[in-house]
Formats: sequence, structure tokens, C-alpha cells
Amino acid sequence: METENKRAGFTLAELLIVIAVIAVLVAIAIPILNKNLEKSREAYDIYTMRQAASAVVELYYAGVKDKDSAEKAGLSWSNQGGGTYDNAYGAYDPMSGTFYRSRDALPADVKTYGKGTEYDGGTVFIMGNPKGAYSAKADYTNAVVMVAIYPNTSPARVDVYWKNNIKGNTTYVGGQARTNVPQYSIRIELD
Repeated sequence: METENKRAGFTLAELLIVIAVIAVLVAIAIPILNKNLEKSREAYDIYTMRQAASAVVELYYAGVKDKDSAEKAGLSWSNQGGGTYDNAYGAYDPMSGTFYRSRDALPADVKTYGKGTEYDGGTVFIMGNPKGAYSAKADYTNAVVMVAIYPNTSPARVDVYWKNNIKGNTTYVGGQARTNVPQYSIRIELD
């Protein structure tokens, strides 16, 4: 009569091989997952910019072209000397689709709503600004969308850009191209 050897489980070597294979698969998957998560964050930010651009273009065509009409629409008015660069400006609330005169006036739950982080998701979005409308390498997590209507430039235009909105940091996200000009923005020429 022969005795049979029955295997009750895996050997230590087999378990180590399985663990090593799983570790390799996880090491490959995490960067891919991070990149896809960042792309979705960047897509949200760009969607918010486009939503604000659409709403502010509607305001321009509804007649926001001076101080009184800007204030009636919930925007501030800036006299830039000489009139050519006078503009209506404000902060955009994506939850309600409305504008506020300043970033400080935004409701508490939308003081900062940007999603993109410094991790580069590879998003490229250019609209009216040769530098681009969005920097995939910039941190948008403490920022809000700002809009400006320039009714007296030739042609009239709308700018949409991100600005940080935390104490001590109220700079443009991605930096400045010139004084009071964001490096990255959507620029739409009107008329």
C-alpha cells in the first residue's frame, strides 16, 4: 500500500513569486492611475473656464459695456486710464453660474475650487492666447476662475483665467505675462 502525499497549500517560494508579480503590476498601474486622475482634474478646470467664458460672453452681448451695466450684472468696473482698457471683471461661481465683484465675495463653499495639481496630466488647451489657456504643470487647488470684459478695445474681448484665492497668495496661476496680465487665459475676441 502506497501513501499519497497531499499538498495542503503553496510553498513559500510560490507565495513569494505571486507577491512579486502583484508588486510589479501595482508599480506599473499607480503612475497610469495618477496620470488619468490628473487628466480628469484638468478637464474639470478647463470645463469650468469654458463655462465661465460662455456666461461672460452672454453678459457682453446683453450690454455689459460700462460701470453701471457691470455692477448690475454683479461685476466690478475698472478705469484703466484713457478708456481703452476699462473693463468689467469678477469671480465666477461654477455652482450657481453667477459672477461676484471679487474673489472675497464668493460664497464660503466656493472660495477655492480648482482641481488640477502640479502633477502634469499632459493636458494642452489653447484658446485665443498663444501661450495657452491652461498650464498642466501649475497648481490650481487654491484658485478660482476670474473673468474680464474689455468692451472698448478693438476688437472687444473677454479674458478668462485662474487666480489664487488664499491669504497671502492672490497671484495668477501660472504667473504673469505682464503687469495685470495672466500668462495663461482664454481670450475671446468679440464683434
